[in-house]
Amino acid sequence: LALLPGHGGARAEAERLAREAAEVAEREKLPVVACQAWQLLALLAREHGFDDADACLERMLAVAEEHALPVWRVEALLRLGGNAFLRTGDARRIREARDAARDLGALVLAQNADGLLAMDALQRADFTAAREIIERCLEPSARMRNLGIHRYLLLVAAAVAAHQGRRRQMERELLRFERADDSASFLTPVLHGLCRAFCALLEENRAQALEELAASAAWEDRHPSVFYISGRHGLGPLLAVIADTADRSVYATVLAAPAAALAWNRQFLVLAEAVLLGREGRGREAAGLVDLASQEFRGFPTARHLGLRLVAEAALADGWGDPVTWLRTAEEYFHQAGVRSVAGACRSLIRQAGVVVAQRRTGRELIPEGLRRVGVTPREYDVFALLVERPGNQDIAQRLSISPRTVEKHIASLLHKTGCTDRAELCGLARALCGD
Repeated sequence: LALLPGHGGARAEAERLAREAAEVAEREKLPVVACQAWQLLALLAREHGFDDADACLERMLAVAEEHALPVWRVEALLRLGGNAFLRTGDARRIREARDAARDLGALVLAQNADGLLAMDALQRADFTAAREIIERCLEPSARMRNLGIHRYLLLVAAAVAAHQGRRRQMERELLRFERADDSASFLTPVLHGLCRAFCALLEENRAQALEELAASAAWEDRHPSVFYISGRHGLGPLLAVIADTADRSVYATVLAAPAAALAWNRQFLVLAEAVLLGREGRGREAAGLVDLASQEFRGFPTARHLGLRLVAEAALADGWGDPVTWLRTAEEYFHQAGVRSVAGACRSLIRQAGVVVAQRRTGRELIPEGLRRVGVTPREYDVFALLVERPGNQDIAQRLSISPRTVEKHIASLLHKTGCTDRAELCGLARALCGD
């Protein structure tokens, strides 16, 4: 009850009782009870700020060390490491806690640490490392009935696909997550924000991204949540500022929340501030913030380049900064990553700026050998790969920043070259060759 929105009095009472329990337990030499109370206080204290939460965890650590409680010590180290990761993007303390858990033989705590490290790998766009952790820990976590981390790993697996723009794979992973979760999951906001909304942005489908972020926020309004990177305090406000549906007062409200200080959120909020400054005619300050974000958040490459693509659009509209350079940087990244929709949007925006875009003739290595033999071009393959999801020509055109007429011509060429009799057969071939 204390965690539910609208129950501020109950929360305050819960904090008072937990603090009283911690103090009484320490006085009466009940260290396990004291550790439990400080752990609960740390969770409740996040509403006030992560400094308060860390102070509770430091006290929990001191009690565990004073009374030689090694498992509780590792638990405190892990939670401190998780908070440090959220605040800075640095996962070193999580790795230290995992190593301590392994040395102790505390396998559940080691799995919990690995789950956080999988999220770290996702944010760093080290998808290979994230998948390695998931594959190594998924079955043991289920076998040991460590269901919380098992579900968390399944959701991270979906996010890995989402952050590569692989919708069908993401939805398959989300189906596994939903089958493993027999209740209204506290991870639901992450499902909407970090998975589906992020994937939609990599498909250049901003309307769907906004719908998913709204669904995430609506869920959080009705339920308690301790996961603060679902978009409400970062990506969502950036999109709202770019769309001019959030002014500086709305932005200030978001910035005042403790979650705004977390690294993943802060990268988007810095860019939102840049857009606001540019709109206010303070272009030099705005451009400086974009450069600052590009340097400070280099550890989040996919999010950083997506941010450049988004903020460049606003900079072009309002006439500030160096949007062409930002778009070229983002286009190169997403081209190399195989995220064709965003790369195409970047090229389209560069053209809108009146700058000639060099045609890319690379990418043939991405085309399956059978299609290369019949002369399918890289641009035709871009269209072909999207047919996995059976979109209409208008949707394909939007995602590749080309005209529906051009899509129609590519479809006709693909039908001729592949020998497919109709679009349905061509879509079936696309699913067979590009289904992942």
